[in-house]
Amino acid sequence: MRGWRGYVADDVLWAVFQVRQSAVVALANCPLLPAILRGRALRGARVRGGAQALVYGGQMVQGRGVLRLGAGVFVNYGCYFDTVANIDIGDGVFLSDHVRVLTSTHEVGAPTRRAGRLVGRPVTIGSGTWVGSSAVIMPGVRVGSGCIIGADSLVTKDCDPDGVYVGSPARRIRTLND
Repeated sequence: MRGWRGYVADDVLWAVFQVRQSAVVALANCPLLPAILRGRALRGARVRGGAQALVYGGQMVQGRGVLRLGAGVFVNYGCYFDTVANIDIGDGVFLSDHVRVLTSTHEVGAPTRRAGRLVGRPVTIGSGTWVGSSAVIMPGVRVGSGCIIGADSLVTKDCDPDGVYVGSPARRIRTLND
């Protein structure tokens, strides 16, 4: 069994990590930094960018997980990545402005505190997908390749490939052909 000193040490290490990650993200969001270099500048925040990934400013990356960006990914202004668990974004994905990708949730707790233990569930966004402005991808979701997620949609369940998904919660309204 761990003593209280072990938990305090973990808390201190987590706080140091958070401060470092916040500083890296703040520096990477400098408006003078070209989008082609921002993905590389975010490496200290556990972002792994593919070739020719374009990441515009105003990003927020928080958590111990890894954010992987495939080749040719475009991340528009103001996206939020909750990396309590890993986020994998395939090649050629286009994320419009203010998209939120969430990996953390809570177990249901006791009546005195319903937000119980924090848990992370990884998110995958398949190659070629286009996610519209202000869409939210919830924890544990897998978006298939070639999808379109409509603006302001709330994706709570897996999306099969080559479909258009819109609404809150998002539902498939159309199948896309080549």
